[in-house]
Amino acid sequence: MVSWIIAVRHGESTANAAFARGVSPEGVRDADIGLTDLGRDQAARLAGALSGLGGDAPGTVLCSPYRRARQTLAVLADGYSAAGRPLPPASYEPRLADRGTGALELLTPEAVRERFPREAARREREGEFAYRPPGGGESMDDVARRVRSVLDGIDAGGDGASWLLVTHDAVVLMLRHLLGPPLPEGACVANGSFARWRYGASGWQLADWNRTAPLGR
Repeated sequence: MVSWIIAVRHGESTANAAFARGVSPEGVRDADIGLTDLGRDQAARLAGALSGLGGDAPGTVLCSPYRRARQTLAVLADGYSAAGRPLPPASYEPRLADRGTGALELLTPEAVRERFPREAARREREGEFAYRPPGGGESMDDVARRVRSVLDGIDAGGDGASWLLVTHDAVVLMLRHLLGPPLPEGACVANGSFARWRYGASGWQLADWNRTAPLGR
């Protein structure tokens, strides 16, 4: 029997779209950011790709409590149901939330350099794994620790169970950091993409990385 971890990054969010325009979203919490129309389309196409992989549907579904992840999961669940492979009820897992950025929440890199030049310099000096934004932010090491605690609760055990994790780019990156293989320089995670690890005799092995379902014309 084969066990899988399938990690999905949510579709494009309104904040992702704003950042692409160089704009910092105003008057909203990161946790409340939802999907754009494109993000919903990405999630729908991803649902088709995932539900068509064959085998049983994932036996456990864990989802970030952030709105954009919950919306992505709802679209995925519809796709699995339409394919005759309904997902089990999800557990909303705070340890799969996006990286906390504290006082820098929802600020573009340009806005950080303008408003907090010392923080921008400290971030560059310390690197992402060590740098904690002011105001209760997290380093990537902090994210890795909470992701590790989720993995510690997964017992592959050779019983063929599979886990679907609906989450954020920082979490998917730390999953690869922990499960392997090593992250390439400058690795990123696309909106509406998934990664899969298969459990075997030598542990978890990466089968898919940053895989997306092409958008139609």
